[in-house]
Amino acid sequence: MRARVVLYNPDLKDILLIHRLKNERDYWVIPGGGAENQETPIETAIREVNEELEIKLLPEKLKQLFEIDNEVIFLTQTGQTKAPQISGEEKERSSTKNIYEPAWVGLKDLTTINLMPPEIAKQLLESIK
Repeated sequence: MRARVVLYNPDLKDILLIHRLKNERDYWVIPGGGAENQETPIETAIREVNEELEIKLLPEKLKQLFEIDNEVIFLTQTGQTKAPQISGEEKERSSTKNIYEPAWVGLKDLTTINLMPPEIAKQLLESIK
């Protein structure tokens, strides 16, 4: 099981994504990752976002949006406007051929970027109102 968190700024109508450039592939992902030990999806989501972006989330602030391909997608709102730096394992694995770059992306732009998995953009747009 994997869990991801959509960090949404309602004032900007932007979400925080991670831009990936890996092996000449250019794509975007929602912050998150795989469960460790017997973690619940919400525990996984909170730990992964903290490890990757050093953002501390509270479980009561996360709303489950949907599940897709054994991934649970959560939503939380934030007033943050500056994209954080990548941290944790992702920072350690970063190189000129393996880039992790957090960035704010407008909801209106979700269908124009290579968001992985591809079917997720439409579901996000339907879920975030």
